[in-house]
Amino acid sequence: MENEYSTPETEPVQEQKPGFLKRTWLTLKKHKKKSIAGLIVIILLWLLIAGLKKPKEPEYLTEEATRGDLVQVVEAVGEIISERDLKLQFPITGVIQTVLVDEGDVVEAGQELAKLRSSGLSADVKSAQAQVAAARAEVNKLVEGTRPEEIVIAQTQVYNKRASLQAARESLKTAERDLRKSEDKLFILRNETRTSLEGFVRTAKSDISQHTSTALTSAQALDGVFEDLDLLDAMIKHEPHEYRRALGNIDAAQNKIRSVTGRSSLIIDYRDAISHLEDARDAVADVSIVLNEVYGLVSSLEITPSFSSSDREDSKTAVAKERTNIQLALSALDTSIKNLRDASASFDTKIAAEEASVAATLGKKDRAVADIQTFQTSLRMEEANLSLKQAGSRPTDIAAARAQLNQAYAQLQRAEERFADTIIVAPINGTITQVNLKEGELLSTSFASEGAITMLGTTPYRIEMFVSEIDIPKVAVSQTGAVSLDAFPDQDFLLNVTEVDPAATEVDGVSKYRVKLDFSNQNERLKIGMTGDAEVYTDFREDVVIVPGRAVVRNDKGQEIVRILQEDGQVEERRVEVGMDGDGGNVEVVGVKEGEVVVVLIKD
Repeated sequence: MENEYSTPETEPVQEQKPGFLKRTWLTLKKHKKKSIAGLIVIILLWLLIAGLKKPKEPEYLTEEATRGDLVQVVEAVGEIISERDLKLQFPITGVIQTVLVDEGDVVEAGQELAKLRSSGLSADVKSAQAQVAAARAEVNKLVEGTRPEEIVIAQTQVYNKRASLQAARESLKTAERDLRKSEDKLFILRNETRTSLEGFVRTAKSDISQHTSTALTSAQALDGVFEDLDLLDAMIKHEPHEYRRALGNIDAAQNKIRSVTGRSSLIIDYRDAISHLEDARDAVADVSIVLNEVYGLVSSLEITPSFSSSDREDSKTAVAKERTNIQLALSALDTSIKNLRDASASFDTKIAAEEASVAATLGKKDRAVADIQTFQTSLRMEEANLSLKQAGSRPTDIAAARAQLNQAYAQLQRAEERFADTIIVAPINGTITQVNLKEGELLSTSFASEGAITMLGTTPYRIEMFVSEIDIPKVAVSQTGAVSLDAFPDQDFLLNVTEVDPAATEVDGVSKYRVKLDFSNQNERLKIGMTGDAEVYTDFREDVVIVPGRAVVRNDKGQEIVRILQEDGQVEERRVEVGMDGDGGNVEVVGVKEGEVVVVLIKD
C-alpha cells in the first residue's frame, strides 16, 4: 500500500545546450580582458598581411630639363713636355720648289714653310677626287634606280638603232645596184674604145716596126763608117777613149732598138700602143744621140797623111745622112703618138669618169657594210642596256659600286697624304733659326739628322695627352682646352691643340692617340714632368635643351626615348633626337621642353 503522504513520481526534464555565438559571447564575457587582447592581435595581424599584399609604388629619380649652352669635353691625363728646338724635314725626297721662310722669320702654327715639286702628286689628288665623285655618282645612280624617263629614252635609242640598221641595209642594196650599173657601163665603154681605136693600134704597130727598122739601119751604118781604116787609124791615134765609148753606145742603141721591136707584138690595146710608141721613140732618140756623138767625133779628128780633109768630109756626110733619116723617124713617131693620144683623149675622159664612178660607188658599198656592222653592234648594246634598265639595280651591283667608292676614297686619302708629304708646315708658333734648303736643289737624306728647317718654338713647354680611339675623332687642331696640374690645383692653365698624331701609340697595352697642346700663356713655375687632368673643348652648342645622358634609353623598337614624369604621376615615353654629348654626362635633345621633368632612374 502506498504511503498517502509520499510525493508523486514525475518525469525527468532534458537540458538545452547554448549555440556557438552564445557560447563565444559567454566565454568572452567570462574572460573579458584576455578576449580584448586577442582581438587586438588578430586585427594587427590582418592589417600587416593586407599591407604586405598591397603593390609598392615605384620611386623615381628625376631631374628637370634645362636650356642653356652645352660644351663637349674630351678628358685625359696630361703631362708637361718640352719641344722648344724643332728639326723639321720632308718625309720624302724630291726637288725643292719653293722656300717660303728665311732665318729669323716668325711663323705661326700651320704656316707652310717649304714645298717640293708636286705637280704629279697634285694631279693624282685631282684625279682621285674625280674618281670619288664618279664612284659616288654611280652609287647614287644605282640606289635611286632607273627612272621611267630613262627607260623611255633607252627604248627610243633601241628604235633609232634599228631604224639606222635598216637604213644602212637599204643603202647597201642601192650601192650594189649602182655598182653593177657603173661596172656594166665601164665594160661597154672599154669595148667601144677598143673597137674605135683598133685602126690606130694597127697603125702604131706598123709605125713602130718601120721606124725602129730605120733607126737600126742607121745605127748599123755607123759600123760601115768605122770600117774605113784611115778613119779608124785617126780615131785610135787622136781620140781612143771617145772611139771606145762611141762603140759601146752604138751597141747599146742597137740592142735597145731590137728589144723595142721584139715587144711590139705584145700590143693589146691603145694604151699599150701609146706606151710602145713612146718606148720606140726613146730608142730612136738614143740612136740620134749616138749619131750626133759620132758626127762630133769625126769632125774633131785631125788630118793625117792617110786621113785627108776630103776623107773626113766624106765620113761626116755619111753620118749626117743617117742623122737626117733618124730625125724623120722621130718626127713620124711623134706624129703617131699625137694622133693616137688625140683619138683616145675623149675615150680616156669618159673611162676615167666612169672608173671614178665605180670607185665612188664601191666606197659607198664598203661604208654601208661597215655601217651595218656598226649598227648591229650598237643595237645589241642598246638592247642590253634597255634590259638592264628594265631589270633595275641588283643588291650585288650596289654593293660593288659602294666597294668601288670606298676604294676611290682610299686612293684619294693616299694621294692627299703623299701630297701633304711635299709640304713642311710649322707645328707650333716660333722663329726660324736655320734653313738648309735652296730652291731647285735635289733634296737628299742628308737632312735626316740636322733637319731641313729648324725652328725655336715660342712655347717651350707643351702638354702631352693620350686620348682613346672613341674620343679622338672629336679632337682637331686649333681647339682650345685647359689643364689642372696637381702642383697647382687651384689654377687652370689654358691650352690650344696644335698636333694630333695620325697613328695610334700603345699605352699600358691599350691603343691611344697622342695629342699635343700649347699653353696660351707661359708660366715660369711650370716644370717638365708635371701632370694633371687635361681637357679639350671639342664642340659647343648654344641655347639647347639639356638632360642627363642617363635619362635617354632605348625602347623595344631600338628608338631613343626620354621618360617624362607628368603632374598626375604618370610616365610618358617620348621619342627624342639626341644631339651632342656634353660635359658632366649631359646631352642635347630635341623633343623635350625646358622645365619638363625627366626620369633618370626608376627604383622598384
